[in-house]
Amino acid sequence: MQTPTYLNMLEVSGLQLSTLTAKLEENFPPTNPHPDDPLSLIMYRSGQRSVVEWIQYYLENESTI
Repeated sequence: MQTPTYLNMLEVSGLQLSTLTAKLEENFPPTNPHPDDPLSLIMYRSGQRSVVEWIQYYLENESTI
């Protein structure tokens, strides 16, 4: 059984949330597809970015709860 991970646990284990979001932005920036890009690459990058945006949205709304 896996132990659930909560936001406050990330801060305790040495991973600052601001560092996490900065690293996500750095590694998975929003990109504009090029007409020569294959559809699979466009979809892959879009999926990566959607996860980053969901994490950012979650972190922003979690702090208000």
